[in-house]
Amino acid sequence: MKQMTIRAELADYLKKHGTTINQFAEVSKVNSGTISNIINGNRPIAMQQLDRITEGMGLEEGSYYDLYVDECFVHSNPNWRRLRPFLYRCAELDKLECIARVVGIMMDSLSYMPSLFDTAEVFFVQGKHEAAAMLYQSVAESEKYQHSERLALCQYRLFTIALGEDQDANLRAAVKFEGFVNRLDEVDQLNALKDLANTYSALISFQI
Repeated sequence: MKQMTIRAELADYLKKHGTTINQFAEVSKVNSGTISNIINGNRPIAMQQLDRITEGMGLEEGSYYDLYVDECFVHSNPNWRRLRPFLYRCAELDKLECIARVVGIMMDSLSYMPSLFDTAEVFFVQGKHEAAAMLYQSVAESEKYQHSERLALCQYRLFTIALGEDQDANLRAAVKFEGFVNRLDEVDQLNALKDLANTYSALISFQI
């Protein structure tokens, strides 16, 4: 059975619609030479090009992200220049399954962990908490045997993200995080202690 690829999908689209490469280049705003090289397998697809090609084909944003993971990260050596924009786009489109797949691949190399952590921090600030939590979990897992401040900060962020209306879940999150407080720097430690105190105070009030 022939393996589905993005370039094969694009070539089939052009054939079915009787569209030339030059015509599609005008619609997608991707250079005709680039499109030709992509179809012929001579050039990898950049993130922006993928989004423009997808839009030019009239498909939903992110339609080819699963294939993109296979082609760029599973069957070839991933590099951060390609990984970073992909993670950002997945977070924007809430493509959490794609993030999970990519992060699973990145776990094989500890050299990615600092970059993953920095990206998680950006997602956290932007309010993309589910995407951030996936990255924090991966970094925490990779450093679980280290007495690092980054591990503690990951656990602090995960604790913060976990807090919600479910008081039992809040208690479990607080207990899990409590052992990491002393590893934080002075400012984060103070904030963390306040957050823990507020959480336990709310739990007591809830029980009363």
